[in-house]
Amino acid sequence: MSYEEETRKVRAVAHPCPVSGLGRITLLKGILFLGFGLISHPLSGNDASMPAAAPAPPPLPSAPPRVTPATRLRTLVNGLDQAALQEAFRLLSSDSIQAEQLNPLEVNRAALQGLLERLDFGAFLLATESKTDRDSPFAFYRARIDSSLVYVRFGRYTEEEVGKFDSALSEFQAEASTTHLILDLRSPQPQADFEIASALLSRFRPPNELLFKIRRPGSERSTLFISSPVSSGCRLQPVLLVDQDTGNVGEIIAAVLKRTTGCLIVGEQTPGLAVEYRDVPLGESRILRFATAEVVLEDNSSFFHRGITPDLITSTVPKTKYEIFRSLDHGSSLHNQLFRKPRPRMNEAALVTRTDPEIDYHLLISQGKTTPWDLPPQEDRALQQTVDLLRMAKFLSLSPKPLK
Repeated sequence: MSYEEETRKVRAVAHPCPVSGLGRITLLKGILFLGFGLISHPLSGNDASMPAAAPAPPPLPSAPPRVTPATRLRTLVNGLDQAALQEAFRLLSSDSIQAEQLNPLEVNRAALQGLLERLDFGAFLLATESKTDRDSPFAFYRARIDSSLVYVRFGRYTEEEVGKFDSALSEFQAEASTTHLILDLRSPQPQADFEIASALLSRFRPPNELLFKIRRPGSERSTLFISSPVSSGCRLQPVLLVDQDTGNVGEIIAAVLKRTTGCLIVGEQTPGLAVEYRDVPLGESRILRFATAEVVLEDNSSFFHRGITPDLITSTVPKTKYEIFRSLDHGSSLHNQLFRKPRPRMNEAALVTRTDPEIDYHLLISQGKTTPWDLPPQEDRALQQTVDLLRMAKFLSLSPKPLK
């Protein structure tokens, strides 16, 4: 292959926008994760005789964790026993200059507020109108990125979306060249039915396999969720996107697929919401939502509060992600979002043909009109870097499997 042909081949898969330093690091980490053999093969031939590299310097000591006022107060309160706590309440309610404000109602309110803060994701106090407002505003979305790569994003994880996912799989898998499925689990849907998680996982796992369990306090028997037979499963290699918006069903899907398939996970640490909640009305306009059961995997490992840690950590600004999701729901093209065309510029070909590719741009500018290149493009960094990584794997014709 000539130098010119090789250069054109490289440019064919390169993204038109330059990759930042962080992006290059993420792609290199992805190459190593996918097992491209860059570190797994020993040196041979003349390479084996090369001198060994100098030992790496010892790592610098890490900075001590930052102690926040809330953390410091929690540590001090934890050092008090029951008698000391009761004495503190008595003194504040009788001798403090704010004692008149600390009536029994106010003390109970403060106690409930502190308890909810300590339980964190274990309990919430919601307004009645906000219960439905917490549902994701985004719909199910699917798209083909290229001949081998497809994308699916769930919205609210409903029965209807399970059917749409089956239709998408049938369409995508009809093309033999399709190999990878990017499964976007970043829709802000904190709570959904566990049966939906079991149904979606059944598309990836063989029938009658234990997927996960629901463990309740004081009960020795767990509720088991078993994969069910489906007409057509998913033969595509999944790659998952997660972040702080990933809810309970998304976390269950990510945890089970990571354990069973070792799939690549990209994004940010998830919050750890894999529990079963119960909603109880309080007063006229409040709802107490608290955890009554915990999701555990087949080996009884729990990820409540800990969440899912991605293999490749890369963040997308939430506002930018929501705007991109909203534009896709309104008909924008995912392909155009990922592969943006640069502004036409004068080049050698234009000189030969005596044309000016910049004339339309300059005409718009001279007329005071906006152009597609006036504002910097929005970028979903997690999705963009995942697509770049998988396209690089395809270009290098290597097997994208984790290192053993």
